[in-house]
Amino acid sequence: MSVLNLLAVSNPSDYWRSGPVILPWRPIAQQFHISSQELLLSDLRDRTHTPLLAQVDSVDPGDPSRDVLTFFLDRTIPPSLDDSITSGFIRVASGQPMPQSLGEASVEVIHGTDGRARGVRLVNNRLIVWINLIPAPENDRRDWYAGSATSIQLDRQEMLDPFRAAAGEWMGQDPEKRCLQISQLQLPGPPHPTQPPCYEVSLFNHPYRLVSQSSGLVRARITLASEPFDYMGPDPITGNNRHLICELYRVISLYARANYLVEELFVKGKPKGEEDRAFGGAEAVNPNFSAHYFTHMNLGPQPHLYQPPHAPGWFAIGSVATPYPGYGFATDVNVETVEYPHGGHENCIAWRLLPGKSAKCLHLFMRCPQQDFEAQIGKAWYELIYKPIQAGIYEDEISAVSLPESHLVSA
Repeated sequence: MSVLNLLAVSNPSDYWRSGPVILPWRPIAQQFHISSQELLLSDLRDRTHTPLLAQVDSVDPGDPSRDVLTFFLDRTIPPSLDDSITSGFIRVASGQPMPQSLGEASVEVIHGTDGRARGVRLVNNRLIVWINLIPAPENDRRDWYAGSATSIQLDRQEMLDPFRAAAGEWMGQDPEKRCLQISQLQLPGPPHPTQPPCYEVSLFNHPYRLVSQSSGLVRARITLASEPFDYMGPDPITGNNRHLICELYRVISLYARANYLVEELFVKGKPKGEEDRAFGGAEAVNPNFSAHYFTHMNLGPQPHLYQPPHAPGWFAIGSVATPYPGYGFATDVNVETVEYPHGGHENCIAWRLLPGKSAKCLHLFMRCPQQDFEAQIGKAWYELIYKPIQAGIYEDEISAVSLPESHLVSA
């Protein structure tokens, strides 16, 4: 056990960096015997012990191992020369932290007359994002909006129909506009000579439930779960076919002062019956999946699509016309295909991720008069997805604990 009660942070870049850091909370609580309500973090270089902005989030109340600590490094740290060198240290103490309600980013949940959550609004000083939990938010036959953001305002201007918004139009905006929608999942199917190799699940017309929410000094966060679906396929641990009841979990975060959203995806499956429980072993598993995204966004005539062949983890699309709107997407599992225009519709974009047990994704919203869409999303992909700042408990030797893949999101 560390006598000094320190976290070691590591900057994997070749230049000085600052920014948010995220790591598993349970090992820290067990190591330092401290509660999340009493946690105080400070930079070891700071002799005044000024508290860092920090918060602990319960991502999935049914799985405490996914609880995470997020803190913000406001002072830059140097590059790590190699894996044995740490860039800096964070002091861990117990005391009276700043009230989490003072945080800039916030969550607002809107409920229907039946008491169920219909939608969620995420807000910081740059973005206002409205996310639908139900397929038909207008209570009509248009039932294909579940899990999508139907309004995204950057600096108080709508991004999904930006040309009408720039002209002062609000009521006449395109009713089809939406972003962040996962239209479909693909999961591996059981080996069978006459059955397709993939199991497909449509999500755009099925409601989500709000699993948890939090807002604090660093970010506002929601965890959504799709409507449960039956799945018969290989167990990711044993390889045996099992009948599971699965849900797609989406952990969506809006950080203070950010013009992007960070999203973590995973599928949680539980055995349907006693036979499946006895045959498979583990009570809950995370099968492989591939997510299909869909966006309907007016980017004007002939917007430019950037997808570098050497970095399949991101793409950007932007307009050359005023107000120069753009959208960038980045992920840690790589983008398999991007289709634009999708289905022949000039405002529609669709893409598919490569399969994996989890996926970390970033959605960036921009206005770029300099036409540097690809530079902005490329930098965000590198710092927030590909090479995030790492942290772990400081032990006897200067080293950072290796983090599970599902906890490496930093944004």
